[in-house]
Order: sequence, then C-alpha cells, then structure tokens
Amino acid sequence: MDEPIQDGEKIKALQLLLRTEAMEHFMQKKFATHKRYSSEGSESITVAINSLIAEASKEDLNSVVLGMPHRGRLATLVVLNDYPFRNLLYKAAGNNDIPHEINERADDMPTHIAVSNSKKFTSGAKDAKTNVTTLTMIHNPSHLESQNSISMGKTRAKLDDLNNKSNVLNI
Repeated sequence: MDEPIQDGEKIKALQLLLRTEAMEHFMQKKFATHKRYSSEGSESITVAINSLIAEASKEDLNSVVLGMPHRGRLATLVVLNDYPFRNLLYKAAGNNDIPHEINERADDMPTHIAVSNSKKFTSGAKDAKTNVTTLTMIHNPSHLESQNSISMGKTRAKLDDLNNKSNVLNI
C-alpha cells in the first residue's frame, strides 16, 4: 500500500482499539477469576480483521468465514460482529441459553459462541465504497487443530450453496 492512511481510517482504527480495550478492562474487573482469554497485547487484531474485510468487500465480497482461537475471540465477537454485550455477560456469568432439562452436558461457554451477522465493514476512508458482508464466526472447538478444517468446510459449503456465484473469504 503506497497511499497514505487517511484521517478517517485512523479514527476508525482508534475507535476499534478503544472499544476492544474498554471491553477487555470491563471483563477483567467484572470477571477477574474467570477464564476469558483476553486479547490483551493483541488488541490490534480487531483492526486488522476489520481492515481485511473492508478492503475485500470493495471487490464484491459477500461472505467471510472466521475461524479463531480463544485468545481475543470475545472482543472480536462484540466489537466486529456486533454480538450483544449483554448476551456475552449473561453467558460469562454462568448462565446457559440451553435449558438444563434438555441436555445437561451442553457446552455453552462464552469462548465457544458462534455467530453470523451481515453489515457494512468500512475502513473509515472517505471514498470507501463497501458492500454488505456477512461475517460468520464458527464455533470454537476444544481441539484447535480442527479449527482450520472446520473453517474451510464452512467456506466450501457456502460456495456450494451459492453455486459459486458469491465471493467467500476464509480467515
């Protein structure tokens, strides 16, 4: 990239970093003794993923499949994929969306949440023309070595389902 970074892009990056940082600090204070796999030290991952999707969506990208490890996953869910923070707090407090009577062994940990959302990703540049893109974060398996194959399979399924008429990015 030879072009200078525009002021709007800098502001967007700062907003993402501040939202990530604020969420991480709140989670640390509220759930200090819980495993939460913070993105501490790698907050810039939200900016990087947003920039990647924003740039790709300029080229008619329709869908993104994101396979991600535990570290930084909660911030990415809330900040990039607009997962409601109150829902995350509900799950982090030990509550389960699946009634105990249905399945007492159901895994409903906050770090395993999968979510899909359609929105416009923008870099913040004035001339940024982006399309609505669907970001799908796949479930986080306990065995992370299976993460890539699950993400690739989901991407392939989306391509097959859309008869290759759509551009799908796997991250």
